[in-house]
Amino acid sequence: MDNEETLATDLAEHMGSALSTDIQEFQIEAEDIDIPRLNVVQKTSQMDYGVGSLVLDKSHEILPADTQGECIVLRAQKMWREDIPFDEKEMPQIATDRAGMEDIKSESDWPIIEFAEIALLFPQPADSEDTDAYPYPIGDTNYALGKLNVAKDAYRKTYKALATFAAFNRGLPLHSRIWHFESQVMSRGKYSWYIPTLSVTKEPTPEPVVEFANMFQG
Repeated sequence: MDNEETLATDLAEHMGSALSTDIQEFQIEAEDIDIPRLNVVQKTSQMDYGVGSLVLDKSHEILPADTQGECIVLRAQKMWREDIPFDEKEMPQIATDRAGMEDIKSESDWPIIEFAEIALLFPQPADSEDTDAYPYPIGDTNYALGKLNVAKDAYRKTYKALATFAAFNRGLPLHSRIWHFESQVMSRGKYSWYIPTLSVTKEPTPEPVVEFANMFQG
């Protein structure tokens, strides 16, 4: 074997060893995972989907309006923000704890509201052929992964439902049960809009999904 072949062999062996080491040391945290946005389509939404439908990444309809589907709750984080109207150019300040919220409240000219970001898994329905929407195989099922931003009525119908379950089931993770997701219409006077809702079932989450959710929690 000449010097060039020897160098190539040594380099291949070194890179193989380094790659193996890098993979073992690669630490994945929940914050590192790129999660696309979930939206409930409203009359003012600029998306080509039915009003009230749940859409992932503005590209895939996960649930049509007034349709109940199953999901698994991976994470729910409560936060606070300034309640600035959408037509204002000012970006709201956000706090992730009460101390930060009080700091914003003391100097802001806007009301402060609670909101939450909720990460959800949706199993691919048997009649769905949209493989791009459900790219993540867990056990025997493919799943869609998305995050939902909720405030006001939507916050009450989702995050508070999760908090109530947690309060009465100490030590039982949110992801241990299948949840029902549905977009429901809300009306006040002449105005109506759709909000997301979550309700717990008695059905346990499949074990492979529980294992994934535990990893997702870090």
